[in-house]
Amino acid sequence: MNDFLQLAQTLVMALKSLQMYTAAHPRAKGTVTTAHAALDRWLAESGRLQFVVTGAKAFVDGVVQDGRNPHLTTLVRLVSERNVSGFVFERGVTEGECLTFLQALSLKPQKLEEQGGIEFVLQAADVRHIKVSQVRYQAVQEGEEGPEDRTPASLPGPPQDPLVKAIREALLAALSGVPGPAGPGERRGLGFLRGFQAADLSGLGPLGHELGLEDTMPSPAQLGTLRQVLMGLEPDVQLSLLAGLASLPDHPTGLALGVKALAGEILSVAVGSALALGATWPQLHGPLEHILLPLPDREALVRTLVAHLRGMGLDATQAEALLHLTDWDTLSLEAKLVRVLEEDYLFELSLAQRLAFLRELLDLRRYDAFLQVQDLLLEALRDDRLQIRLKAAQTLAGVADWALAPGLPPDGEGPLAEALRAHFAWEPDPPVHRWTAEALVALLSAQIHRGELGRGIADLQELEGLCAFLDEPQPWRLEALDRQRTALARPDLLDAAANHILSVDRHQMSAEVQPYLEFLGAPMARHLVGRLGEEGDRTRRGRLVEALRSLGPLSLPPLLEVLASPAWYLVRNALTLLADLGDAGCLPAIAPLLRHPEPRVRRTAVRALWKLGGPASEPQLLARLKETDPETLHEILFALGQLRAESSAVPIAELAQDRRTGERLRIQAINTLGLIASPRSLPMLAELLRRRGLFAASEPQVIRLSAARALLALGLPEARQALQRVLDAEPKGETRVALIQLLAPPQAP
Repeated sequence: MNDFLQLAQTLVMALKSLQMYTAAHPRAKGTVTTAHAALDRWLAESGRLQFVVTGAKAFVDGVVQDGRNPHLTTLVRLVSERNVSGFVFERGVTEGECLTFLQALSLKPQKLEEQGGIEFVLQAADVRHIKVSQVRYQAVQEGEEGPEDRTPASLPGPPQDPLVKAIREALLAALSGVPGPAGPGERRGLGFLRGFQAADLSGLGPLGHELGLEDTMPSPAQLGTLRQVLMGLEPDVQLSLLAGLASLPDHPTGLALGVKALAGEILSVAVGSALALGATWPQLHGPLEHILLPLPDREALVRTLVAHLRGMGLDATQAEALLHLTDWDTLSLEAKLVRVLEEDYLFELSLAQRLAFLRELLDLRRYDAFLQVQDLLLEALRDDRLQIRLKAAQTLAGVADWALAPGLPPDGEGPLAEALRAHFAWEPDPPVHRWTAEALVALLSAQIHRGELGRGIADLQELEGLCAFLDEPQPWRLEALDRQRTALARPDLLDAAANHILSVDRHQMSAEVQPYLEFLGAPMARHLVGRLGEEGDRTRRGRLVEALRSLGPLSLPPLLEVLASPAWYLVRNALTLLADLGDAGCLPAIAPLLRHPEPRVRRTAVRALWKLGGPASEPQLLARLKETDPETLHEILFALGQLRAESSAVPIAELAQDRRTGERLRIQAINTLGLIASPRSLPMLAELLRRRGLFAASEPQVIRLSAARALLALGLPEARQALQRVLDAEPKGETRVALIQLLAPPQAP
């Protein structure tokens, strides 16, 4: 069985260490690790731990604890001084979350209040498994069994009356788009708050008729039945039901009248239950605005909610603020401007309301007013209050998303980017900084999509320069800076840069695009290779090839990868680039392509092979000398001639002597022997040149003359003598004249 007093001791020891040392100190690290391990063991067994303080008493999962323990007394004092009722720990708490919680608890109450309170600090640090408890326990008197825990699990179960059950099932069936009810004994999560949506209640008309409702207000008995079932629903069902009130059927009218009459009670129970489950007010704001804005009697509903929360011992301040927020949407645009610019009301609004207000100004081209509000937000980035800076950064991140579409005012984007870069370099709070970083990524993305590649690089380099001057550049800031650069490798931005390559002239390509390609490096090369495989236009493929060539060795890995592509033209283009950019290390990947089914690929593979491998490519080329198509064979002969591959002289000579081979190929084989100039080819060339008798036909004149030129190219006395002997035996005619001209000494110029 878990012993909370031992856990309390480890938590208090960790708190004291954090107060004495920094979080990076080995002593502090060790105590935090020990506290987290103890907490993890508790949660592994029970899954959840609820620590609640009422007066001087502490309750753990509803069980009162020994108040004489000094460690427990310390925890009670810390919780009480921070104006919260306690905390809920859930399975999955990380050591980082445990550290954040302990650091927040170790702050002095005044300092914690300046940062927005412990609930805001946990939320801003994205602590998900430790929540501020909204439960209030009554004092336990002598002889009582325990406290009253106002959680949904302790509410009465659904009534078993068949009529009530039928209504409940019909309502749940109407909520087909939201999660179903929790099973018996299950505690419902809060995921519905992230994907909140209204219920469609239009199909409840038949049920209303079965209940005997008419087009008048329900009787007290009928209203009591509705109350019985609606108050027993889960909080997500209740909130979705309230958001869908407008979809209730027109007939019978009594159904809509009855549900709307109970709306205040339903809202109060739903919100109270959600808070007890660990929901925060920022999480509830969106759903509550969705519910309240369409309702003309929303003030009465909020008053009912406030009274209910106070009766539960909960803070109703946030609920009262809902009235001001919902009233905002009824104001004219001019009245909203007065409130924001003259009454300092901007940060009283929710994030959604601030962005909707700014977007309305932007869409109506009220640019002067838009820039005035933007200036307020930029000024707030320098505010001493963490919560104000957070709200400003969140709003500006939303504004930055409009830089591409619909676009910001002409004088708006420059000051926005400049202020965000400055804020990025100094903001000390990571959660606030995250929003500024997101805003800068949005602005950078807009620049790239607009083709402003040079400006994008310059802004990023300026950001790096600003951070370089910091005395202590925190790791999280450097990571955020790295994410700025990494964002450029997003597929949509790589695609935008590739599109720009296809649209600029050569001057722009070298002046602006080329530096951007080099700045991105390998990710850009990989994307360009992918685009090369998709591009159908030959001219555009040529532009992409040139861009890849300009990236040099960075293009090699993706080019080697696409050699296995089924698109033959992509393989051919990759081979062409590899021949220019690669080295002998590429030969193993290229050699198999000598057998590629597409002749154009085979020929390109021959060129790439001998250019990169030199003499090392001879074995692969010779292996295909008699097993390939004529056009590829021409490429192989040309390659062997360029390489002066003496080892290939004999097989080439055999090819030249083979009368089954086409004349054009034989001539190229003879010419290649002349380039190689190996003495080993002399007998075969002499045989090709020799004039034969009546019973053995001589080679065609063109073959004989080619052999004569190849013999002379050998540069050997024996070759010249063989040619002279043939000339001496040659009768008069064109061949003799041609041989005489070949043997004649060159005339002086």
